[in-house]
This record gives sequence, C-alpha cells and structure tokens, in this order.
Amino acid sequence: TKHLGIDLGLKTLATCSDGSKIEAPRWYRNQQRRIAEHQRKKRSRQARHLPAKIANRRKDFLHKESDRLTKECELIVVGDMRSSKLTKTNMAKSVNDAGWATFKHLLEYKAMARKVVYREVSERLSTQTCSHCGAVGGPKGREGLGIREWVCAECAAVHDRDVNAALNILRLGHQSLILK
Repeated sequence: TKHLGIDLGLKTLATCSDGSKIEAPRWYRNQQRRIAEHQRKKRSRQARHLPAKIANRRKDFLHKESDRLTKECELIVVGDMRSSKLTKTNMAKSVNDAGWATFKHLLEYKAMARKVVYREVSERLSTQTCSHCGAVGGPKGREGLGIREWVCAECAAVHDRDVNAALNILRLGHQSLILK
C-alpha cells in the first residue's frame, strides 16, 4: 500500500520515487545487428520474424512490470512524457525500444482494474526542482542531461537526477488529488 512516482527514461525504463529502478532491456538495440544482417542477406522471413519476436518480448516484459507495480501500490503517478515528440529526434530507436506509451497504457488500465489511483502529471522542471526544499536550481538544458547527480544550492541536499524527478512527480500527483 505505497504511493509511487515514476520518472520514465531511456537508460532505465522507469525510476521510482522509492529509489528502485526498472532497467530497460533494450530488446531492439541488442538485436539490431542481426536484423540488418538478415536484411542484407535477403532473408526476408527472418527479417520479418525477428522484429515481431522483439515486440512480443517487450510487451511481455512491460506487462509483468506494470502488473507488479499495480499490485504493490495504491497510488501511481507518472510524468506526462510524450514519446511521439521524441520519435522525431535522433533518440527515436531508443524511445521506441523503451515502449513508454505501452507501459503507461498498461499501468493505466491495470490500475483501473485493481482500483489503484493512476495520475499523469506535468513533469516540467521535475529534474531541476529540489525535492526537499522546492528550489529550482538543478542542471538545465541539453548540457545538463549528462549530469546524473547534483547538489541543491539552497539546502545542500544531494540528488540523483532521476529519483529527484520521481519524487517531484509524486508530489505533483498528491497535489492533484487534493485539488480534485
């Protein structure tokens, strides 16, 4: 019966507000070379079946993780990350490999079935805002993406970037419950 904020990412599929991380298996990235090899050698059957197999593995993994999370929690809050916008960038393969949209959809309908409260909140400034004091001073912009740990200038709290974002997402989820 816990409350959980979830920050979606590419290296880890999801970072939870309790500090746990769900590693992204990277099914497509690991098989990319084999798919290309089958396509070059004109093995159309294998070239068709391998992506389907990868999609099934991804879907199975996402089903198991969403099932586990909805059994453990009574409130799940996820950032409103739009994967459709990122699929138009050079991160498209990684974004599609992570399966964020599918993961959020599975979490949402399983939460409904188990009477778990599910919310999506804006994750704007969630990585830059200190989860202890609320000051905005974390790493900014594209240059800041490489900074995984930072120290708040106001309260000197040390933050893991993703866990801090998940904590802020959870806080926003609590606020959205109070407002309703």
